[in-house]
Amino acid sequence: MSAVLIKEVANIKDFSASSQFIFSLIFSLLLAFIFQWNALYRINVFSTRVPQLIRLLKSISIGLAIYVIVGFLSKFTLIYNSRLVFISFATLLISLFTLYRVILLPQFLKHFMNLKIFKRKCIIVGGGELGKRILNDITAKPELGLEIAGIVDDNITPGARILNGYKILGNVGDIIKICEEQNVDEIIIGIDNITHERLIKIIEEAKKTKCTVRLTSSIFKVIPNRLTTEYYIDFPTVTLTRGLYSEIYLIQKRIVDFAISLIALIFLSPFFLLIAVLIKMTSRGPVFYVHERVGKDGKRFKMYKFRTMYLDADKDKTRVEWMKKFIENGEHPDGETSSKKVVDKRKITPIGRILRKFSIDELPQLINVLKGEMSLVGPRPVLPYEYEMFKPWYYERNKVLPGCTGFWQVYGRAKTNFDDMVLMDIYYIQNMSPWLDLQIILKTIPVMLFGKGGG
Repeated sequence: MSAVLIKEVANIKDFSASSQFIFSLIFSLLLAFIFQWNALYRINVFSTRVPQLIRLLKSISIGLAIYVIVGFLSKFTLIYNSRLVFISFATLLISLFTLYRVILLPQFLKHFMNLKIFKRKCIIVGGGELGKRILNDITAKPELGLEIAGIVDDNITPGARILNGYKILGNVGDIIKICEEQNVDEIIIGIDNITHERLIKIIEEAKKTKCTVRLTSSIFKVIPNRLTTEYYIDFPTVTLTRGLYSEIYLIQKRIVDFAISLIALIFLSPFFLLIAVLIKMTSRGPVFYVHERVGKDGKRFKMYKFRTMYLDADKDKTRVEWMKKFIENGEHPDGETSSKKVVDKRKITPIGRILRKFSIDELPQLINVLKGEMSLVGPRPVLPYEYEMFKPWYYERNKVLPGCTGFWQVYGRAKTNFDDMVLMDIYYIQNMSPWLDLQIILKTIPVMLFGKGGG
């Protein structure tokens, strides 16, 4: 009997230890997620003290709040039964992170970034005023660990020297060769007076190299600061990754798309039935609106939505003219310069107004995701006539599957012009990752719940 009791006690201890380990692992991952959300892994943050401390305390407070809520709801003894454990844990967490990240890390970076082994070579694309200001900033901040190899500019003769004697290495067409010869690690694009099309071409050329590509330009001011930019120097800088076009990432994205859309369709089926009844009760016509859209590589497919307008409302040819003006110069029929949908509101059904406001009409697109015609996250699919009106640089957005939600839907919505919408889509394509997809999906939920920018 005593042997059985000892064995049972040992099993309880083993279970408790494993539970503590699992909880610690989950909490660590949660904290890492919160740190990422609060930009604590950006160089301009973790190389500072006061700004980092503020973000650090905010992040830990959020983590501890979740810790307490989970403990209260689950009655998990490791959290719930001991206030002393919680206070000790919170004190230790704050103390260790403050010591490591706020006191030791900046000193560590300042010392080691000056060592040659940690130096990173960079070139600046653009020898104008913005390029010179970037050059000045980098030379004044050795703690960044950047060594300037030279400047790339199409309008200045190669070999010429500009500010502080830095040499023009060549033009944008030579950028791959220059990066190989100079062993360049980073490319910083600093050009303001340039067309969208030319800037996109420069970015594409830079991304053919193995270098990290960073961009600072007023053209990309539409990219939201909180999510995607950092003051790498004294200018908000967008980091453009090489994109995750690997087979593994695309397979993972497809598996996630298929699983989530299948589960969501099963879970939402009673809700779909209710919407179908309301649509049929308030207007004549089918429940679903099926229309042709343009997807990846210009391929056309049938996209599903709940019908929100009266029958034959889509045959109004004036909409085509409106869209043409909007794409060409941002001229909106309502006198606005925004991405607000070009729709005659008189043709929207009563239930359709609600469905459009909260983007509920878009939910049947989960069927397209299940079929592999769309993804959960990506650029929005466009109508064929919109696709035919595209400026050449717009076609970059059609290199991936279109999405049910996307970057501009949650960060721009009805507040951006068409060029800005395309820039946001291009930014997403150049930075595709599971982390960015998760951020966009999480941002989509409140956008739908509160109906921001819908209509």
